[in-house]
Amino acid sequence: MYNAENKTVKLPSGAEMYCAKFGRGSRQAVFIPGLNIVDMRGTANNLAYFYRRFAKEFTVYVFDRRQGRDPGCTIRSMAEDVADAMNTLDIKNACVLGVSQGGMIAQYLAAYHPELVQKLVLGVTAARANPTLLDAVDEWLVMADKGDLQGVQTKTYDKMYTEKQMRLYRRLIPLMMKFTKFMSTERFADHARAIYTLDSLSVLDRIKCPVLVLGAEHDRITTAEGSKEIAERLGCKCHIFPDEGHAAYLGRDFNRMVYDFFK
Repeated sequence: MYNAENKTVKLPSGAEMYCAKFGRGSRQAVFIPGLNIVDMRGTANNLAYFYRRFAKEFTVYVFDRRQGRDPGCTIRSMAEDVADAMNTLDIKNACVLGVSQGGMIAQYLAAYHPELVQKLVLGVTAARANPTLLDAVDEWLVMADKGDLQGVQTKTYDKMYTEKQMRLYRRLIPLMMKFTKFMSTERFADHARAIYTLDSLSVLDRIKCPVLVLGAEHDRITTAEGSKEIAERLGCKCHIFPDEGHAAYLGRDFNRMVYDFFK
C-alpha cells in the first residue's frame, strides 16, 4: 500500500546498512532512529504504516546503523555512514528527522554534509552527554555486559514514558518482550558507548538549513534542557511537549509537527 521496501545498502567502506524505504512522493526524506536493541531488518511495512502521513508527499528512507559489530564507533562516524548511504542512493537535499541518538547523528550530518540536508528536525535529543544521559547509558551498559537486553528494554521503558503512561503499559511489556527480536548485546553496547563521544555544540554553527527542535518536559534520557540548549545555540524554534517523556516521538502530535515543518 505504501510502496514499502526492505533494502540493504553497501557503503564505500564495504560495510552494509539496512534501510527501509516507503512512500511515492517526489520529495525525499531521511529518518534516523534512536539507539535500538531491536533488529530493524524486515520492518519496512511497519514503519510505512506508522509514518503513513508522509507517504504521499515523500519517498522516505529510514536508516539503521551499519550491520554487525562496530567497536569504537562514534556519533560522528555514524553520521558519516548515513552520508555514505545517502550518496550511494543518490539522496540529496532531503528533509531529515533524527530522534534521540538519531538526532545526535543528524546534527553531525547537517554540519558536515549541508548539501544532503534541506530541512532538519531534531527530536528529544542533545548536543552533549549531560549527566542524566550518561547515567542512562551507564545503566544500560552494565546490563548489556551481563547479556540482559530484556533488562535494558525494561529500564528504557521506565525512562521513556511518564508515570501515567507506565501505569497503562506496564502489563503489556512482558507480552511485547515475547515478540521482540533483539540484536546482539555486543552490537548494542558498541552503539551505546558511542554516546560518550557526543559533543556537537561546537559544530552547530555549521548548520545553515531551517531547523525545528522538539523536546519533552519529562524526558529522563536526553532531558528537555538538552533540546532547549540546541535550539538556543541554533536560534531556531523549539517546542517542548509539556505532558510527554522521551517517547514523545511516538505521538501523533510529534509526527504532525514534523510533517508540517517539512511540507
